[in-house]
Amino acid sequence: MEFSDVSAASPSSAPGDPVIRLPLGAMVVLVGPAGSGKSTWAARHFLPTQIVSSDACRGLLADDEGDQTASRDAFRLLYFILGERLRRGLLTVVDSTALQPSMRAELLKIAEQHGSPTVAIIFALPPAINEAWNASRERRVPAEALERHRKNLDLSLRVMPNERFNSIYTLTSPEALTETHIVLGGLIPERATPPFDIIGDVHGCYDELAALLERLGYVWREDEQDFAHPDGRLPVFVGDLADRGPASVPVLALVARMAQRDAALMVQGNHDNKLMRWLLGRRVQVKHGLATTVAELEALPQEAQATLRPQLIALLQNAPGYLLLDEGRLVVTHAGIRDDMIGHWSRAIQAFCLYGDVAGTDHETGLPTRRDWAASRPEEQAANGPLIVYGHNVVEDARETRHTLNIDTGCVFGGRLTALRYPEMELVQVAAARDYYHPEKIEAEEPPQEAAS
Repeated sequence: MEFSDVSAASPSSAPGDPVIRLPLGAMVVLVGPAGSGKSTWAARHFLPTQIVSSDACRGLLADDEGDQTASRDAFRLLYFILGERLRRGLLTVVDSTALQPSMRAELLKIAEQHGSPTVAIIFALPPAINEAWNASRERRVPAEALERHRKNLDLSLRVMPNERFNSIYTLTSPEALTETHIVLGGLIPERATPPFDIIGDVHGCYDELAALLERLGYVWREDEQDFAHPDGRLPVFVGDLADRGPASVPVLALVARMAQRDAALMVQGNHDNKLMRWLLGRRVQVKHGLATTVAELEALPQEAQATLRPQLIALLQNAPGYLLLDEGRLVVTHAGIRDDMIGHWSRAIQAFCLYGDVAGTDHETGLPTRRDWAASRPEEQAANGPLIVYGHNVVEDARETRHTLNIDTGCVFGGRLTALRYPEMELVQVAAARDYYHPEKIEAEEPPQEAAS
């Protein structure tokens, strides 16, 4: 069996490893000729509601899935459904040949509009198998059309590595289709076993982050320009890497380099989500600290910006809302998560992970009002559920409540940068060099509904 991931932006499975890891809320595009097994494979791995099929859209519009006269309208319907699902943060599989660069460009455009990670799975089986499977279909594709598909597949294999997919997997044999299985990589990363060092909101405090990593035993590697631990410990960031502090770009670049070699994990914070949307060209308000990061990025030479931007987009797009670690005994998220949400994903869960349990807005201050989700965690779940480690809400000291732990101790506001050594359950901290961000009034954050819009 031959199986490969040709993505440079989001490395996952090594050749020969029959696993496809999908980020939460991803757009998954199946690419291949008619009769290459795409629909059968998709039906085996995904819920019917997760699959948007061009054939099914033709059937809805013309009562005949093979009516090519309905194709233009069918694809308009497909694009509409895709956009609505991605807007809700739902995993969506596009089942069509997707052999035309123009169609893939349209799909990528829709995904970018919603900040959704993108995965392509190419079905490149030998021509003889493709022809045999097509001949066995109830609705066969004519031989000349299948030949065009094969030529377009050869072209796609050459050009798709230069397209903007976060990950590209290629299946080249019937065995690959049978043996490959899907893992929601955003939930359970490839490295999910301790020991971990879970690090609170950094907010551009690079010097404090470097000092904390050194205190945790990490060693600076000059050749790679990053940190590594001699005992193989893995840092896990609770999000909000950037904004407000003095060195957001160095923090982002460091974590991107470490994540690229699977030497760091992170979950997406609300500031990361907003920065990602800005990098994608979305319309966002450049305030709440984002202005400091934007100014740093725009001060870089154009060549450096062009190199760094796709790396940061890949880092932030592939950061999940939460991580399941240590066989489910540990959950790391940014602002919080309820036990009934664990193992699931939706736009509502995304908003909870980014912002916590927001009850509304204080009309006098303009600040969000939040319920204390940790304090209201049921006793049984606190006793038997996983440890949930998070940040987002600044506390003077790390706050343990009902088997949850808040480790955002406000480094950017002159507090401390905190890490939890797990499973040792030891706190390690460094003090901020100074108060980096102290406006007269902290600006209200964007409302949660904008997170996935």
